[in-house]
Amino acid sequence: MPRSSVLVNACLVGALAAAAPRATARADTGDDARRLLDQAATRIEQARQLRDLLALARALAYADPREVEWVFASAYGELLGHPLLGPLVDNLVAQYRGGRARLEVDAGAGVDVATPAVVSAAVAAAWELPLCRVVGARAAGLGGWEDGGTFGSYVLTGSACLPLPANTVEVAYTRRGHVRTSLLTVPVVLDDRRTGDLYDIAIRFYRYRGAHHQLDVMPLAVQIDVSRDDDGGFAAIGSSVETAPVVWRRRGKGLAGGDQVFRFMQVRMRYQDDDAAVGGRDAGAVTVVPLELAGIHVTPDVTVGGGGGYVRAAGSEGTGEAAVDVVEESGVVAHLQLDWVMGPVRGQVRIARELYPTYDAQFVVDDRIATRLDYAAGRVAGAVTAFAARDQVRREGATPPPELVSGGGVDGAYALGRGVHALARVEAAHALAAGTSAEPVRTRFEVRASAGVAYRWAR
Repeated sequence: MPRSSVLVNACLVGALAAAAPRATARADTGDDARRLLDQAATRIEQARQLRDLLALARALAYADPREVEWVFASAYGELLGHPLLGPLVDNLVAQYRGGRARLEVDAGAGVDVATPAVVSAAVAAAWELPLCRVVGARAAGLGGWEDGGTFGSYVLTGSACLPLPANTVEVAYTRRGHVRTSLLTVPVVLDDRRTGDLYDIAIRFYRYRGAHHQLDVMPLAVQIDVSRDDDGGFAAIGSSVETAPVVWRRRGKGLAGGDQVFRFMQVRMRYQDDDAAVGGRDAGAVTVVPLELAGIHVTPDVTVGGGGGYVRAAGSEGTGEAAVDVVEESGVVAHLQLDWVMGPVRGQVRIARELYPTYDAQFVVDDRIATRLDYAAGRVAGAVTAFAARDQVRREGATPPPELVSGGGVDGAYALGRGVHALARVEAAHALAAGTSAEPVRTRFEVRASAGVAYRWAR
């Protein structure tokens, strides 16, 4: 036996022997004696564990590092060979392999129909693992000349995650200032630029990511969009929540190497609070979709997807127990989507019926068909989008007649070399404009066109 172990045991036995007479003298009953013996047995067991720990520490301290590495590798190999624990351990380790750091820089200059001159710049950096984006940041700014004066807009974003194998939490915050929204926004467009805060929160209980399958258990995505008064006259909070018990991806089995996706019992909630601080007129919609799928092959180059479920939407006035529904509707929503690839062209057609909450206790029933074509070959890339919809606004009082809306856009890019691209974009839409329930339903037609040169560097 090692000398240190002999000394430890001798000291402990001596201490116990010295304490026993005093304890026995104080004991008046047999219970005290038994309690003293139990304590002695506990101390002896603790001493044995301490001896074993010291022996292990000494062995590791004086061992050959290659031998220690071999011991751990052997234990890891035995664990991987376990029929149940092996795949789980391998998946867990793979979530932390292959991390990468990214740095991107963008800059550009151009003109559009409303702005005779505009310059922009952006920089983004991130450190990512297969599990999540551990940390990231992006800053983008744009300045120019518009309506006889200068203007500027910016977007600042920071994101981080807690990279735990279970209960992974991702958070992102975006600050926007004077940002113009697209005319193709569904289903309404704002009259002015957006200023406000955007909060994105994602929580996932567990992810299994194998070579051919990925399972996300209890994913939850929350987005909160806090707007300011200069976004067309509405100080509003728009929020959305999406969750499902499980999302299953068949990796590489979809179109052009994409994934097939199956979502089971998905729940989506959209809510529009016009003035959360003082309790304004709000609207919300809750949708339950038993099954949603995407990327199911019809032919090797054509896939189909779709889903449907039950929705309940309501516009209310007041807060808490005093809230009263002033308009409500329930029914069925569904969508069907077709995707295909033909050489350098990729296409998509989507038919959908959705309910969207909007301002002042109103919501929109949106029946829409949309299509998109993307082309990429050599130095040229482009996209064409188009939609047509029948939008029915539901509000307190008389129901306005439905509006037929439509729109589309064309994007083009040509690579000049060394990260420099020539860009052009045209979009036009006849769409619903945001308004209150006291105003007639308004539509707006607008055309935007821009062209410029951009530089991109990424590592």
